[in-house]
Amino acid sequence: MDFEPPEPDTRLAGTPQLACCLSLLQATSLLDDILDSPTRNWVQTAKDDADELERLKTLATDVIRAFKRDEFKDAKAVTEVVYLAPVLEKDDFRYLLREFHSGIKQSIMLDVHQLEGLAQLIQGADKTYLVADDLVKVLELLSTRLRDTHQQSTGHLYQLTLAVSHVLDAMADVEVKGLDREKLHEPLSSYLNELKDSTDAYLVYQAAYAYQALLCVPDNEKLWQAALRRTRKVAQGVSGLVSAVKGIDLSRFLEGLEDIQEGLAGAPRVLGGIKSVYGRAMSLATSGRRFLECLKEGLSFNRKCAWYPALRGADTLIRNGHLAEFRTLVCEAPCRQDPAFQWGICQRLGELAINPAWDPETRRGAIAFLGEIYSNDAEWGQQTSVKQWILGILMELSFRSGGEMQFAETLLQDLRKDGDAAKRELYQVCRENGPGIHPLKIASPAPGSPSLLDRVQGRPDVEGNLRQLRRQRLKERGAGVYIPLQAKASLQASDETCVALMEEMEEFLESNQVVFLLLGDSGAGKSTFNRALECSLWKKYKKKSGVIPLYISLPAIDKPEHDMIAKQLRKAEFTEPQIKELKLHRKFVLICDGYDESQQTHNLYIRNHLNEPGEWQAKMVISCRSEYIGIDYRDRFQPSD
Repeated sequence: MDFEPPEPDTRLAGTPQLACCLSLLQATSLLDDILDSPTRNWVQTAKDDADELERLKTLATDVIRAFKRDEFKDAKAVTEVVYLAPVLEKDDFRYLLREFHSGIKQSIMLDVHQLEGLAQLIQGADKTYLVADDLVKVLELLSTRLRDTHQQSTGHLYQLTLAVSHVLDAMADVEVKGLDREKLHEPLSSYLNELKDSTDAYLVYQAAYAYQALLCVPDNEKLWQAALRRTRKVAQGVSGLVSAVKGIDLSRFLEGLEDIQEGLAGAPRVLGGIKSVYGRAMSLATSGRRFLECLKEGLSFNRKCAWYPALRGADTLIRNGHLAEFRTLVCEAPCRQDPAFQWGICQRLGELAINPAWDPETRRGAIAFLGEIYSNDAEWGQQTSVKQWILGILMELSFRSGGEMQFAETLLQDLRKDGDAAKRELYQVCRENGPGIHPLKIASPAPGSPSLLDRVQGRPDVEGNLRQLRRQRLKERGAGVYIPLQAKASLQASDETCVALMEEMEEFLESNQVVFLLLGDSGAGKSTFNRALECSLWKKYKKKSGVIPLYISLPAIDKPEHDMIAKQLRKAEFTEPQIKELKLHRKFVLICDGYDESQQTHNLYIRNHLNEPGEWQAKMVISCRSEYIGIDYRDRFQPSD
């Protein structure tokens, strides 16, 4: 867990840190085994500090109120409150749920960001917070928007159907019964059934999923929990933050799925035995039916299917990080050869692979699992729509950047020769058609700057000015040619001891040293190196947490021995609140050029109080002509002990 415990009464770095704090404070002692010692100590200290606990809860409440006041509610604002949703108090959660409902209801055009936020809010909610009447009202709204959106893009229809699915999942979980069949149940059922005639395969699949969820709502027992019933362990904890789940008894879970499948009266066939040979698939492709018709053959809009509770169980395992158990469930589920189940699993594997929140090994493992389902016909069958879906996902992944995505391209090349001639022909057709638009759910955008939490904490936005400064400095640098310089440790050192100056600088920046003195004759390239260093550091800069490179031409600063950083920032049009923010909460690399040209005799590091408590935190790189200094030059540059 990447968690930086905050000190009491100090400002938090961001909303994810606040969410993690609150989730840890809500968690049980089951987490003790997976927390490191500093985090365990912080949890115990914070739990014993009533004032700090109340402060953190109040910050969360204030963020939700700030969201209500926010006029635009863009994707980043939605992401921020969704981060907090699983750790909110019940009243705050329901307040946020009503705010999303109101926002969607009042928007003239469909607000996709709030719609996605609503779906995620419900998906990760503590089920005791969801009131049946609230969910019915949300479903009524979504059902109305779904019918009104009929003439709009299939992308909007897909997002609405996805949100409907999550609401129906939640309604099944909290045992909502007795939906008004005339006003809600039947119209929604009829409309979802109509969507099976769509030409968008992904919309058809999502509609089939929503239909399965709708079939469960009027029942007395929840299908997915029926599979878990024998385990006597229902997953608890904070979705996506800290899992308090120690695991699920998969053998009994799978037995429960078998009972469900056996109990589906009137099931016309055993889905494990379905196969679709590639020769027939190619005839479908040549007749124009292709992927969509193959998919529709495996979906049902008129009866309950075991793949729905199996996918609900898979989602629970993924959310709580139980990926080994997830793989076992996929490989041993009685419905594992059902094309609808395989479609859902492939989609989830694609979303695991594309999400940078997962570690590289997990993402590569998800891609490899897709390759296994494609290649191993004996185990996974020959469902053509599934094979096409896998190739589409891998192509979509291969178009993105990153080492894991290169792994997807390598796998695609390996699959080119997989199978018989008909399967290879199917592969070629899919590659020529390209991936199309695949609705893989990628990671939500990072909270904006300033974030809602920043506003609540009175934190001025500095990132906008830093971006402007970065663009300006990189533009001024241009595409000039830089020839790497060699340097030696001292003026007296032999020329044979020269090393690459940039490499030495990188070692300095990684070390605990704070001053780097760059001496050289006039025209030796000191200023050119300084600008190249600044450019390199700006290119590596990470917003909100990165060290800020600040180039200072000492001759252009009046009395640089007094607060030279603030003077340089004012020249760059930073305001006084922004300067105070940077002084208290950020670190710098000062690149001070032309010590000799400014006729300096002061020790700028000491006179500017660098790295003293409450002062600027910075490393200093300072250049000077070698002939300007005398024998006792060290006192002008060396930091105090």
